[in-house]
Amino acid sequence: MLAKEDISIIVVDDLQFSCEVVKSGLKKSGYPDVRTANSANEAMHLINQQRADVILADFWMPETNGLELADLIRRWDENNNRYTGIILLTAEDNPSSIVVAFEHGVDDFLSKSANQFELSARVYGAARASQRYNNLLKRNRKLFEQYQSFSHSSLMDMDTGLVNRAQLERTIEAMIAHCETRDGGLAVALIQLALPLNEDDEAPVKIPKGTLRSISHAIQLVLRPLDLIARYDDHTFAIALTYARQDNFQPEIFERSIASILKHNNQKTDQGRDLQVSMGFVVRQQFEPIPEVADILYEAEEQLRPLAMTGQE
Repeated sequence: MLAKEDISIIVVDDLQFSCEVVKSGLKKSGYPDVRTANSANEAMHLINQQRADVILADFWMPETNGLELADLIRRWDENNNRYTGIILLTAEDNPSSIVVAFEHGVDDFLSKSANQFELSARVYGAARASQRYNNLLKRNRKLFEQYQSFSHSSLMDMDTGLVNRAQLERTIEAMIAHCETRDGGLAVALIQLALPLNEDDEAPVKIPKGTLRSISHAIQLVLRPLDLIARYDDHTFAIALTYARQDNFQPEIFERSIASILKHNNQKTDQGRDLQVSMGFVVRQQFEPIPEVADILYEAEEQLRPLAMTGQE
């Protein structure tokens, strides 16, 4: 249950005497955390120093009135992902004013002539609603953070720390859109690794995680910062990059990737098996019609060819 001691209140009125009257009534009702402000600017300064659960503001104030203050508070709430209860104090009982106030995000109205007990009850109700709303916002933030974490992990390869095929396909799609609007070209390469089978092997031999990480690091050494390297499948890495001019692409970057793999990794396993490397790449300079990502990757797979350990065949 919400305790009055945990409720933070700000009373806003251009007349200091009115502020003190309301503050005194709240204090007597058991609310210890009551601050006062004599203008909207001062009220926003107090909110920025320490958030408030409930704002009690005079409807009519010079410079910035209660409705304009309500707008400021709602923008502050939106920027800070929280909710503040707003009660306007007024000497009027004008239905049209009340309707307009609710449209500005005001939660409640209270007559300046209200007694201490009604004041206390209205403040408590606004604070309780504010707390519930903020609890929902907090849960939503937590769910969103969990979703972001899940989305991030679902697009990452845990063995290498690289993005996986799903993220690769998203990135290639974005690269195609970039090239379509700004000219330039797209290049995608696949680098496939394999260990030869022994007579007793029934399935392809898995490449150790340490070797995979070492290979991914070797490829990254020769790429530009904005080039993408991804884990395509268990035995294959992918490189995707764009270039500004259609005559400016140098296929040697993929050959340097292979050379870096061979330089920074043992070419034989602990069992004495040679590491086999295949590569295939596709270069697209025309984007009319717009190519499908799946077609580009399929073409790269079709181009896969084994390489000699000292270079390309």
